Amino acid sequence: MFHTLWHTYLPSIFNWVIETSILASVLVVFILCIRFLLRNWLTPQWKYALWLILVVRLVLPWFPESSFSIYSLLPVTPVAEPVAIQESTTIAPETIEKVPVIAKEVPAEIDIYTVFLLIWILGILIAGIFIIMTNRRLYIYISKQPLITEKRVLDIYQQCKQNMSIEKDIPLHYSGKISAPTLFGMNKPRILLDEKHVKHLNNEQLKYIFYHELSHYKRKDIGINLLMNCLLIVHWFNPILWYACRAMREDQEIACDNLALTFINPAERIAYGHTIITLVEQYSTYYQPSTLAHFSKNKIRLKRRIIMIKKFK
Repeated sequence: MFHTLWHTYLPSIFNWVIETSILASVLVVFILCIRFLLRNWLTPQWKYALWLILVVRLVLPWFPESSFSIYSLLPVTPVAEPVAIQESTTIAPETIEKVPVIAKEVPAEIDIYTVFLLIWILGILIAGIFIIMTNRRLYIYISKQPLITEKRVLDIYQQCKQNMSIEKDIPLHYSGKISAPTLFGMNKPRILLDEKHVKHLNNEQLKYIFYHELSHYKRKDIGINLLMNCLLIVHWFNPILWYACRAMREDQEIACDNLALTFINPAERIAYGHTIITLVEQYSTYYQPSTLAHFSKNKIRLKRRIIMIKKFK
C-alpha cells in the first residue's frame, strides 16, 4: 500500500498542485489587470468577488487537458534500458539452462523530482502544524475570556443585529490581548471587543464596530479565510498566491465597510471613518492569525478604505 501511495497517488497529487498553482498564478495576474482597468467602475463587492474566482480555481479538481507536465521542468534520473537477449537457433536445448540471464538494474539514487516532492510534503507538514497550533492556542485563550455584560453595550449590539436581520446567537466577549475588534469562530462565532473600547467608546462608535463585524458574519468571511489558509498550506511555495491572499483580505475589509455603510445614516460616514482611524491607531498586532476577521493596520489599505467611505453612494 505504501508503494502505491508513494509511487502513484502522491506524484499525481503533486503534479496536479504544481499545474494548478501555475494556472492560478496566471489568473492572479489577470484579476489584477481587470481590477486596474476597471478600478473606477467596479464596486468593492465586485472587486472582492473577483478573488473568489481564484478560490474556486484552486479547489477545482478538474481542468481541461494540457500538454504541460511537471516532468518537463524537473530532470529525472534515466532508467537503464533492459538488454535484450538475442535468440539463436544454434543453441542446443540442453544448453539453454547454461545461458546467463542479464538482470535489469535500476539506479538507487533519488532524482530531483523526488527531492522536490519531499520538500513539498515537508512544507505542508510545517505550515499545517503551525496554523493548527496557532489557532488552537488562540481558541483556548479566547475561551477563557469573560462575556460582556454591560447593558449599554448589549442594547446597541442587539439593535445592530436586528437592523441587519441576524437572528443567530453571536455572543460578545472581552478580547484580552487582542486589542482590535474581531469576529472569531465559524461554527460558533463570537465578537471580541477590547475592555477599553467598552469603557471609552461612545454609543455611535460601538454601533459602527458592530455593523462592521456583523458584516463579516453576513458575508461568511471567516469560512472564506479558513478555506484560503488551507489552500495556502498546499501551495505554500507560491509567493504570488500569498500576495493574492493579502490583496483579497484588503478587498474583504473594504467590502465589509461598504456593507456596513448601507445601515448607517449618510451623515455618519465621516464619523465611521474616524472610528476606523481611531481603532487602527490604538491596537497592536498580538494574537491575530490570518483566519480571523479584524481591522487592518496597513496604512495603504487604510487610505483606500477612507477613500471608499468618502465616495460611498
